[in-house]
Amino acid sequence: MRYYLLNLYLRRVLMAVFVDALCFVFAATASWFLLEPDFPVHQYAIVTAGGVLASFVALYYTGAYGLTTLGSGRRTVESVVAAMGMAFVFALVLYFSLRTPPRGMEALAHTAAIYFPLLLGGRLVFRMISALPRFSQHVLVIGTSDLGIAIAEAMLERGNLGARLVGFLSDEATPQRTIEGVPVLGKVHEIEKVIENERIDRIVVASKSRSEYFPSEELLAAKLGGRHVEAGVAFFERITGRVYLRDLRPSYLIFTEGFRLGPVSAQLKQLLDVTVSAIGLVLVAPVIGLCALAIRLDSPGPILYRQERVGQRGRLFPVCKLRSMRHRAEEETGAVFSREDDNRITRVGRILRKTRLDELPQLWNVLVGEMSLVGPRPERPEFIDALSERYPYFRLRSALKPGLTGWAQIRHGYVNDVDGFEEKLALDLYYMKHRSFMMDLLILWKTAKTMVLMHGV
Repeated sequence: MRYYLLNLYLRRVLMAVFVDALCFVFAATASWFLLEPDFPVHQYAIVTAGGVLASFVALYYTGAYGLTTLGSGRRTVESVVAAMGMAFVFALVLYFSLRTPPRGMEALAHTAAIYFPLLLGGRLVFRMISALPRFSQHVLVIGTSDLGIAIAEAMLERGNLGARLVGFLSDEATPQRTIEGVPVLGKVHEIEKVIENERIDRIVVASKSRSEYFPSEELLAAKLGGRHVEAGVAFFERITGRVYLRDLRPSYLIFTEGFRLGPVSAQLKQLLDVTVSAIGLVLVAPVIGLCALAIRLDSPGPILYRQERVGQRGRLFPVCKLRSMRHRAEEETGAVFSREDDNRITRVGRILRKTRLDELPQLWNVLVGEMSLVGPRPERPEFIDALSERYPYFRLRSALKPGLTGWAQIRHGYVNDVDGFEEKLALDLYYMKHRSFMMDLLILWKTAKTMVLMHGV
């Protein structure tokens, strides 16, 4: 399980989930002793377990476990308040649809009244604990190259990552005193003194110039002394969830670990594709029917839209989508990227795109083996040559089956121009390198959140 920020971010999320669950259990227990309700304790325990799960889902869907939220008090309060609203709606549905036990809603109300203030307090304690040295690493970057600056920017954007950038070492002739607000602590040959003075835990090597002194003996001594030494490209990849494309050498892709799926994961992925697409087509048939009716009433033209895409190993295949644009929208313009404010998109089509319901017919492409549930999104053949000329590694994406959703979609969304494909390619290469069955499940889970919250284009 090597995907996004596993060693740093995921550890923090799990700690936050544990604190939140502990707060709910404490609130439910306090509510039991205050009310002494007249139903069995085992029934109350089952309801409490359900409450823990429901609170986790509510907090997740309001962004409470996002990296920026975990590091921001204001965002934490906003997410908790939004979760309260979701919990209130859920409680009303529960009350009117099920036979609640005597005083059940009263117990639920007491639990909520205790839980949410306790949750805010627990998050405050969580932030205090996560700031302790045990949960935070001091990082030193060697080199002020473009890669070193990109690492600094990425770390500053992720303030609650669990790693603090202490400074740079640089051998530039006229070094800056600070870069991105981070100090340059000295020359590279001073590394031993800086490691001791700043209590460095992790050293990231991001030097690019051959004229720059490379402290091989000092780095080896630091590694033998228990400190982490890591290549800048690998560190950037780990904290951002994307491959660093600028100055990327083929040797890195050839000799680095990854880019293969184990036989068990491959079989599980194929089983998941067939099972979910077959069952999904049956379950979503009524939804597709309602969407088809809405499309028919909204604008003239066919309900389904077939479009040629580039699949695995460059094979062309037709994808089927629910039509979201005016009929014959590209007759005058030809093949062009869609934009957020595209006037070709119909009123119903805008909703279909935001919820990604327009992609549902592609479950058929998954069932017949032309696509997978998770993978790089298939591109139109009209764009491939231009994208491959701009980005030399773009054709590598066709080594995998294209996906109904993917790592680039949940992290970056759709792309409206050629320039935006740099970020998308960086994310797709990261998925290709680190893909696993568990990562696919994570992507599907986040895709469901995108559909529910209408965060599509």
